[in-house]
Amino acid sequence: MTNIDTILIILVASFATILTRFLPFIIFKKREKPSKLLFLFENIMPLMIMVILVFYTIKADDFFESNLSLAKILAIVLTIILHLKFKNLFLSITLSTIFYMYLVQFIL
Repeated sequence: MTNIDTILIILVASFATILTRFLPFIIFKKREKPSKLLFLFENIMPLMIMVILVFYTIKADDFFESNLSLAKILAIVLTIILHLKFKNLFLSITLSTIFYMYLVQFIL
């Protein structure tokens, strides 16, 4: 890869990053009141992120062969409980990750 290729890759990546940051401001600038679709996305996105993370975590596990599967199941249950109780995505993910790492490092 030449220096020009490297510079072009950096420029394209920079442009794509800047575009994704400013595009919502450009699109929603003209409206006084955000659309109902935007409010719907705002309400369901944390839940969708949690579902994606859960499926990503358990996608390749054989639950009957590993102690790590038990740790994952316990961490997922804790994540669900915390998210239903506090409705805080950051808190749910952080505490469940700490709990999982504790189980993996010291218990199982």
